[in-house]
Amino acid sequence: MPLTIGKSRIEALSDGVFAIAMTLLVLKLEVPEVMHHSSNQAMLQELLAMAPVFITYAVTFLIAGGFWFLHQLTFHFIRQVDSILVWVNLFFLVLVALLPFSSGLMSHLLVHPVSQLFYYGNQLAIAALLNVHWHYAKRKSLIHNCEPSDMFLLTFRTAQTAAIFAACLLAAVIIPAYSWVPIPVVFLGGLIIEWSRSHT
Repeated sequence: MPLTIGKSRIEALSDGVFAIAMTLLVLKLEVPEVMHHSSNQAMLQELLAMAPVFITYAVTFLIAGGFWFLHQLTFHFIRQVDSILVWVNLFFLVLVALLPFSSGLMSHLLVHPVSQLFYYGNQLAIAALLNVHWHYAKRKSLIHNCEPSDMFLLTFRTAQTAAIFAACLLAAVIIPAYSWVPIPVVFLGGLIIEWSRSHT
């Protein structure tokens, strides 16, 4: 029988890594170096020039929060973890901890293909490992008290995150200026599918 352990320690570690990574995102927001005698217009121009940094920060924070939420939902149904699931989660957290770097790269080179490929690649890798984590737990019967409807919904949502960033990655290669479009499109499409399923 494979060795299994309680899930509380990996949950605590995950919460800590997410908290630190999401906090480090704000450190990319550096106060503009303007003189005290600068005009209001000059100050406003400096802040407007930081728009890509603010946007990348806000979007990445929300995405990281979404990953944290899905990760917590999976652990709500996971009874215990084995050594393989622990390692899957450690590699998952390695990629989560990389978010401040990929976000900083994206904010300074917003439409550069390399920065976009690195940023969306980071997000896709996180989503892929989240899917591996969830499907492995299901296959090894590490889940309990999960209704079929909840099982479908969580499986659908984890798969949706991978689909979103796979589409973004493809868009970054073809049309870098619009690589962000798949995020709201696939997300809204997912909501429509969930709504239609709940009303049938």
